[in-house]
Amino acid sequence: MSYDDIFERMRRRALRIVRDVMSEFDEMEAWLRSMMDELEETIRPESLLDERLNELRRGALKPLASIYDAGSELVITIDLPGSDARTIDVKVFPNSVRVEAGVRSELVRRAFGETYWARNISKYEGEYALPATVDPSTARVSVRSGMVVIRVRKAAR
Repeated sequence: MSYDDIFERMRRRALRIVRDVMSEFDEMEAWLRSMMDELEETIRPESLLDERLNELRRGALKPLASIYDAGSELVITIDLPGSDARTIDVKVFPNSVRVEAGVRSELVRRAFGETYWARNISKYEGEYALPATVDPSTARVSVRSGMVVIRVRKAAR
């Protein structure tokens, strides 16, 4: 076996490894593209933009919320950074939760600067559909550092 044969075998092996790695990257790229397409279809960026523009027109921001099904009850967490705890108003309905709260103007200025449209923002406002019917009379609301946690029992079927 000559030096050229050994070199040729090493070259082929290296090319095979490079091809395998490139194939893996192609598969990963295809997977990522499909995930991004699915995410874009789910989120629909144009509807998010419309929603944000509507918030600005109304002068109210829709707060972030998460809803967790804890078996016999739902736990709804709503983030209201910079809100005044005295102005937080929570209403629980059988199929939804509505929250309103005043937002401090200095927070809006700090977040958005002196842009003209930011001066109109004065509150948080949001209504969230619940994944199960609940009994509003069992709602327990706690507020700590701008975070509202609502625990409410599911309605008997």
